[in-house]
Amino acid sequence: MKKNYFFNLAFSEFHVHRKRFNLTALGIAWGTCSILVLLAFGQGLKDRLGSVIERVGDNIIMVRGRRTTRSFRGLPKRRWIGFNSEDVSLLKNSIPELKYAGGTYRNWGQKAIAGKKEAEIEITGVDMGYSKVRYLIPLKGGRTINKEDVFNKRRVIVMGQEAAEQFFDLNNAIGQVLLINNVPFTVVGVLQKKEMAVTFGSNEAMKTYIPDTTFAALHGNTYFDRIFISLKDSDDAEYVKSRVRKLLASKHKFHPEDEAAVSFRDTMEMTDKLKNVMMGFQVLLGFIGGITLLISGVGLANIMYASIKRRTKEIGIKIAIGAEPAQIRKQIVAESFFFSIAGGCMGGIMAFIIVALFTGMTISNKALQFFMNARLSFGVWIATSIVLVIITFFAGYFPARAASKQNPINSLRYE
Repeated sequence: MKKNYFFNLAFSEFHVHRKRFNLTALGIAWGTCSILVLLAFGQGLKDRLGSVIERVGDNIIMVRGRRTTRSFRGLPKRRWIGFNSEDVSLLKNSIPELKYAGGTYRNWGQKAIAGKKEAEIEITGVDMGYSKVRYLIPLKGGRTINKEDVFNKRRVIVMGQEAAEQFFDLNNAIGQVLLINNVPFTVVGVLQKKEMAVTFGSNEAMKTYIPDTTFAALHGNTYFDRIFISLKDSDDAEYVKSRVRKLLASKHKFHPEDEAAVSFRDTMEMTDKLKNVMMGFQVLLGFIGGITLLISGVGLANIMYASIKRRTKEIGIKIAIGAEPAQIRKQIVAESFFFSIAGGCMGGIMAFIIVALFTGMTISNKALQFFMNARLSFGVWIATSIVLVIITFFAGYFPARAASKQNPINSLRYE
């Protein structure tokens, strides 16, 4: 018997009962489309959050000196621990797991004037590597603090968007002069706004940055406000924190177990939580889509059972004239696979159209923009196809098995 005999037989059956075939295939298509669209939006959201998370910071740990809570080697408690460039050098030379270490200065409420506009701003003194690890990206035509700025103690400033908008039109802010406490600074860059930011204490879009050497020269600071370190591998975070505490405790003579003397904040914990939430969200979407597809499979099984019931006499005649039970099963399973192929293709096309329409839309709402990057990945398509084949097989197999076990004498009497 030819291999395609059963598929030809199934095709002939569907040609006779087009309405039943179309409605059943549409149910399979809806289930397939649902799971593909849900997972496409989940994947798009994951991709968007992934790019946002990357811009939070490059495996950053912020280290800040506090007051001791324990006396140590004759020194009293409540001593303030301050860090300077020697501490940065110590960490760089002692911890090979670090990719970057640098201190920052900071002053709030600095009077700034540009023309007739006046406001108070926050100034942060940074080195040339800070912008890279914090993913501070300038708008077109601008730049960040570089090596020459630091070495020559240049009076240049890089501004967050909201800070710059208080004084200038963003289109021509580069090259403008901003007076800060009557000291002129040239604007060399305006930063892009981050969709998500670990601010470490203030609104990042309102910050301004100048070379740390310039800051120290103008304000006479010898101690950093905090130290930022970037790790080569995020898995080393806990070890590095422990190592930093021990090194600084030895240098500044405070108890190595005095956790209040040095505080840590890092970006890894937040990004790990976001990744876990995103993974859970994808699983939930997949589960909802899978349930929809499963319901479609149950509907297919019911249709097949109803079809077998209607064709009881036909099946009895085939068995009576010598058809093997396996041949009956193959025909019914072939019919269910026809539903699967037709419904799967229709569902895939529907999902592609829906995703294309949504990704082509322009939406101003920032929250909804996260869902506008839906992506139908090849892996999701393959996984859905495998699930659909499995559901289709069982939806056709059990009715087929019931049909193959019919008693031909009773089947011939069926009206």
